Amino acid sequence: MSFGFLALNNNNDVLISSDTKNLHFLQKRTSPTTVSFTSNDYGGMRRWIYTFSNVNTVPVPFFSVPTADYYAISRVEDKGSNTWDIEIIRSGTSTSTPEVYLFAPPTAGSPSGNHGMVVFSADGSSSFDSRLKPLAITGGQSVSHPTNPRTSYSSSGLNAQYCPTNASGTFTPTEYSSYTINGQPSKPIFSFFSLAQAEREVTVQDSLFECDGFNAYGACVGASRTYYWTSKYWAFYRGGIRWNNGNLRAGWVVVEKGCNWTYLKDSEFLGIGTGGDSGSGGNWPYSNETINTTANSFIIANGANYD
Repeated sequence: MSFGFLALNNNNDVLISSDTKNLHFLQKRTSPTTVSFTSNDYGGMRRWIYTFSNVNTVPVPFFSVPTADYYAISRVEDKGSNTWDIEIIRSGTSTSTPEVYLFAPPTAGSPSGNHGMVVFSADGSSSFDSRLKPLAITGGQSVSHPTNPRTSYSSSGLNAQYCPTNASGTFTPTEYSSYTINGQPSKPIFSFFSLAQAEREVTVQDSLFECDGFNAYGACVGASRTYYWTSKYWAFYRGGIRWNNGNLRAGWVVVEKGCNWTYLKDSEFLGIGTGGDSGSGGNWPYSNETINTTANSFIIANGANYD
């Protein structure tokens, strides 16, 4: 660059630059504003909304990891009037909730004090302001999620008639990729957006034949009915990360689950069709596929700096 300010570390990584907007701490929420969904099935399903006000630009959220479960940011939504919703997903059954920290360029904050260093960009706006608790990154990595959230999907124990079964045991995720990241603070906070997605489904079928007369040579003499049932159980996964004292895993969180069923009845009298009945219900699954499993990056900071 021909003007401005540039600070590098010993590895020639950029620390401060007048050409880029450095992130600075804005706000923190210690608990969710809204609990969107909670269940202990399917490995644990948690979705929380953290609402932040007075934020005039797109924020970058970080979350703490109070439990050894899988976490991720699944949504950052502009609600209008400088209000933003941050959705966090998590696996596990613990009642603990993460803290969420919000960062943004310095123009989104209100500095206090008369001492410090301010770096301005070419348009006159500030790109760095030491009075606003600038973000200090302590680590980061790109991770890849396994293609399959679990090794196998068994239909054993699933009932085909109108989706009555809790299919948690069929779809609870088990697979993950492991990484080791040393030298992190005692209270790491993570910015990780859930990009990896997967859907898996299991179809079970059943039938029943009824004869009101008697069977002769394998055929029903009299009125008969044949019932057919099909239930398609499914689960939708999002990628998450799990932190445990330097050991990081890229795994899966079930965020939606459901089942769709169909029913058909054929009626006959002496081999002649006399009509039938049919029905369907439940929720249709997503596409049975896996996407975005590679190069999902995260960054780590020290949450104690912003408490």
